[in-house]
Amino acid sequence: MTTKKENAQKLGIYLLIVSMFVLLFFVFRTTMNKSNTAFFIIYYCLFSFSPAIASLITRAVTKEGFRDMKLHLNLNGNFRWYLLAFGLPLIFFSARILLPIIVSGHSNWLGGFTVQDAVASVFMLAALSVVQSIGLLGEELGWRGYMNQKMEPLFGTVGTCLFGGVVWSLWHLPMDLAGWLDGEDTFSDTLMMCGGRMLLLTCFGTFLMWLTKKTDSVFPAVVAHFMFNQSQGAFGGFLSQCNIPENADLGAISDVCEYTTIIILAVFLLGCYYVKTIRTREIYNVICTRRKGDIML
Repeated sequence: MTTKKENAQKLGIYLLIVSMFVLLFFVFRTTMNKSNTAFFIIYYCLFSFSPAIASLITRAVTKEGFRDMKLHLNLNGNFRWYLLAFGLPLIFFSARILLPIIVSGHSNWLGGFTVQDAVASVFMLAALSVVQSIGLLGEELGWRGYMNQKMEPLFGTVGTCLFGGVVWSLWHLPMDLAGWLDGEDTFSDTLMMCGGRMLLLTCFGTFLMWLTKKTDSVFPAVVAHFMFNQSQGAFGGFLSQCNIPENADLGAISDVCEYTTIIILAVFLLGCYYVKTIRTREIYNVICTRRKGDIML
């Protein structure tokens, strides 16, 4: 059985390798800005796939082997979780974008928003998720397929969700700092944006962790990750057909809706996990009590 010390060593090696890939993004940033080829190689081929590459290198270096990579669809009994992986990010971003408009009393802005367009976009996203989401294995094979497995014996499920979410957020930092590094945004605005992103990614990472534990597969997390990325663009297309003023500012309502829904989601999922854990312990205690009674008889 793997000890906590061994898990900690493997986790450290994995994070060190991922960090080395992150440095590439900073070291070659000027070259990436000048060359589309360099950007494609460094960003898409190395940076985006660095979690998967790091997990494979760590497995080889530590002689752990390549079992239990969670590379199975595991559809039997888990199809509903795939539907949840697809639908929940869609619901979240619809609430995040539409609620501020509706609550502020500007529903008339949504006059160009039709059910037919919405359904067509959902089917288009479903078709794309089958093919394009496979590219996100570069992340999920490392984060959910490897890192979370090493973290859980050390930090527990809640600690893994929180600490894993923070690590995942920090990995996105080079992209989040791009505007400031290119002189387009101020440092204070960038810090505020990074803080919000860290909260959002930590909470969403809780959902991805929960999906992986529920299905013992990285593919639901891959689908959810794809929908997390693409739903925003899909709703942007919806809103472009509406009558929203270019200078529209919903103020505090928009700020509240920005992260409230994802926080509620994270708390709900952790609550479901704890309820299940408590019930499992109760069932186990009942079984043990009955066995003791049988032995006494």
